[in-house]
Amino acid sequence: MASAHKRLGDLLIESELLTREQLEAAIVEQRGSGRMLGQTLVQMGFIAEQELLALLQKQLGLRLVDLDATAADEAAIAKIKEELARKHLALPLEIQGRKTLVVAMADPLNVAAIEDLRFHAGMFIQPVLASPSQIEEAISRYYHIDTSVNEVIQSIISNEDEVQVSAVEEGEDRQAIDELMREAEGRPIVRLTNWLLHRAVEERASDIHIEPQHGDLVVRFRIDGLLREEQRLPKWTQGAIVSRIKVLANLDIAEKRQPQDGRLVAEIGGRRVDMRVSTLPLTNGEKVVMRVVDGTRANVAIEALGMGERDLERLKGFLARPQGIILVTGPTGSGKSTLLYAALRHIMDVTRNITTVEDPVEYQIAGINQVQVDEKAKKTFAGALRAILRQDPDVIMIGEIRDKETAQIAFRASVTGHLVLSTVHTNDAAGAVTRLIDLGLEPFMVATSLIGVVSMRLVRTLCPKCSQPYEVESASLSKLTGSRGAGGKLTLHRGAGCSNCHEIGFTGRTGIFEVLGVDDAMRGLINRNAPDTEVRRSAIEGGMCPIGEDGLNKALAGVTTIEEVTRVVYLAEQGVQVCPGCSEVISRDFEYCPGCGGFVGEHCERCHKRVESEWRFCPACGNENRGHGRDRAPTPSRLLRMPKGARKAS
Repeated sequence: MASAHKRLGDLLIESELLTREQLEAAIVEQRGSGRMLGQTLVQMGFIAEQELLALLQKQLGLRLVDLDATAADEAAIAKIKEELARKHLALPLEIQGRKTLVVAMADPLNVAAIEDLRFHAGMFIQPVLASPSQIEEAISRYYHIDTSVNEVIQSIISNEDEVQVSAVEEGEDRQAIDELMREAEGRPIVRLTNWLLHRAVEERASDIHIEPQHGDLVVRFRIDGLLREEQRLPKWTQGAIVSRIKVLANLDIAEKRQPQDGRLVAEIGGRRVDMRVSTLPLTNGEKVVMRVVDGTRANVAIEALGMGERDLERLKGFLARPQGIILVTGPTGSGKSTLLYAALRHIMDVTRNITTVEDPVEYQIAGINQVQVDEKAKKTFAGALRAILRQDPDVIMIGEIRDKETAQIAFRASVTGHLVLSTVHTNDAAGAVTRLIDLGLEPFMVATSLIGVVSMRLVRTLCPKCSQPYEVESASLSKLTGSRGAGGKLTLHRGAGCSNCHEIGFTGRTGIFEVLGVDDAMRGLINRNAPDTEVRRSAIEGGMCPIGEDGLNKALAGVTTIEEVTRVVYLAEQGVQVCPGCSEVISRDFEYCPGCGGFVGEHCERCHKRVESEWRFCPACGNENRGHGRDRAPTPSRLLRMPKGARKAS
């Protein structure tokens, strides 16, 4: 590395990028203009800016920073005044540790400038290289950020779109929010942040992702379960937006190296909206994710969840029980909490004491006692449950059963006269039974207390204004279900895209379900710790409609699409198929359709050897393959071979 005391002009001459005469002319010009030597050389055309930067980077071994793709820290900017930054063409970027200020400089060889910056900042100066033109532009941007943000706002929103977001005071932890917002009132960065939050609520987003990329800041919304890019902002807005959100969520603005969690309760468009804020340090800066909990979504009736009539009656029957435990299962974001709240509202009555323990409390419901879990304060699910049982409850809702202690208390409560509702994380309803035993519960306790299990997923619903029917070969659908290919066509629906759905083809979501009821046969399986497959088979024999079957029925009815169902459910594992004759969803084990009597089996009717759908005759016995084409009407001889239940249906 070259000596830090070697002057820029000497380095340029040594590298043969400049002659002595050109250097002397530039020095004379510099004295009259007040510009730095490097700027003067570039302005006079003696050297290109990129050549100058490449030389300094090579000779000094310093990092070259692209200020268009790097966000400066507000705390660092505050260390150096604008006049000093312009004088030395230096932009503070970040504070490392407690005593080091990283500064982007056009001339990192200027020892006097570095000493001047160190004196005023009171910190050790670590110089990095940057383009002089970028530094000038960045100084104007960061030291006059209101003007710069105003330009960004005008490029993405009109005056009619400007909105107000006001924080709602929530006890001691929110007491400083109103004051902080009054101090920041009218700042353009506030207007930009307000617009993003309002836009998210307006678009029914469940999550807001603010993601720092190399050259910009990407804002994405999760709408109806899928992420969608909403806006790309200049990289330099990153620090201001993240800081603004941290202020609103009462987080530590100075802490950028550790993840933080907070909460923001705001009033947007006359609605109370609760936002859970999480920050995560990444290589390009801090990522912020905000979970939007819109209070208006809490008032969903149990009938509006999308359950079929039969499943809905079974669930209402579970809720009518005086004691026992009901479980809801599914992955994160599958609507479990919404179902539990709908169930609580269904059974809520002035004569009942209903208490919940949640982490966090998603929706606040009048008439229900809700307890917030706080691990830091040692208020765990198990500890809160013990206290709740001394409060004379009738119904208890537990946000999640995640450990043995919570499971034991919940099941003991269910056998002592309480109705308990909770969730577990499993792939299907049958898996919830074995999951409880894996947690350490005795099989007899599960068999005695468990009333039923509801497994659910959320799928997007087709836009009613642009939904269009189309035909598809039933053989292509059979590949998705893992069943044998068949002839014939099926009518499905898809969204063409319109202004009502923002050209997406979907508006809103609905649920697909499977409801497992615990009967005597099921209790016997649980007591002997039977595997998931046996539990599932027994549940289907007992009348459970598999979640894949429910999804296919909704797709065939034009509520959603096959692609949406396969996005959340692996149909090949569901044991279902679609009859090409009547489009009824039936079990894959059936040889004949119970709806129309059509042959849908995978075996020869005469010798029961497996045959392929494209074979016209069985290679073992020569019998005609009635599955070929799947377009024949049922004959009396075929009906005689159908299962009893199927003959009765026909």
